Amino acid sequence: MKKKVFQFNKELYKVTGIQKVLMDIHEALRTEFDCKIVGEIPYEKVNKNLEIAETDYVRYKNPLMFRNSIVIIHERRLLPLMWILMRIPGLNVKCIYIHHNELYGNKLLSLFPKNIVAISDAGIKNLTKYFGVKYSAITKIHNCVREYEAYVKREKKFDSNNVTILYPARINDVKRQIEIVKHLKGKLDNRVKILFAGTGPLLNELNDICEGDEQFQVLGFRDDIPELMQNSDFVMLFSKHEGLPISLIEATQRGIPVICNSVGGNEEIIRDGENGIICNDWDSLLNTLNTLPAMTQDIIDCMSENGRRAYLNNFNFKIFKNNYIKLIKSVE
Repeated sequence: MKKKVFQFNKELYKVTGIQKVLMDIHEALRTEFDCKIVGEIPYEKVNKNLEIAETDYVRYKNPLMFRNSIVIIHERRLLPLMWILMRIPGLNVKCIYIHHNELYGNKLLSLFPKNIVAISDAGIKNLTKYFGVKYSAITKIHNCVREYEAYVKREKKFDSNNVTILYPARINDVKRQIEIVKHLKGKLDNRVKILFAGTGPLLNELNDICEGDEQFQVLGFRDDIPELMQNSDFVMLFSKHEGLPISLIEATQRGIPVICNSVGGNEEIIRDGENGIICNDWDSLLNTLNTLPAMTQDIIDCMSENGRRAYLNNFNFKIFKNNYIKLIKSVE
């Protein structure tokens, strides 16, 4: 009889990196285990872009549904519930918590289970140094990006007079799109433009501040991010904090050089000068962007090849799948 594995998430109405990882885990485990995805909303309200099959979805109504199973959670707020369930005699619930981001505060309610997945070294440091979690409870598993078709090296050639940067991220304070525009507007080389792809609570404000400025374009939600990346020269992310960004892994998968800062696990994906450029303050970001037109095709091609190599060695689905299967089999 196959082990029962549930993934429980309260935010299946939207698509973020966390939901993408949830779906990757589901795909990795579904052939080896009896897997279901659990949410609090009716199936009709689950975001269709997650592509969750109706037969794979179960609506949460009673915690007893988790009897004799492993429950994977992606939100810290669910830790107290799982702590209680794991202590009910006869229920036989095991929990795996995925630590997606560096977190602070609420130490007393951060009741971590015996099995924790950290997606980056920064996450491990946060767990051990801030929360006092033992190293023995942590398994490090990088996020991944699945490949649905054979890799084809992109044909786009670098044009120094038209440098396109894609910024694919949820539009909010953490991702700092509005700050970026305010810091760069009127200072950015006129050969450089930034495309903001995504939606979020600050979308309207971003639209207002970018209106009429061709160097900052707001695309809104897009379901064609791979195509947008293929037609861009660089992918950029300059967040206040991060876990292990799926968007940066997607860029390396497609051989797109990246511009980012060193928060979270970014430097586990991007090596400065190898497959991208690291800059950590507004002045260095502006300087970096304004020197992009001076780059050559050879430099772009080298970064592209290095990025693709980083993806194959660290972030491909086969590695991810094997690590999660091994983890589930180890949970007794």
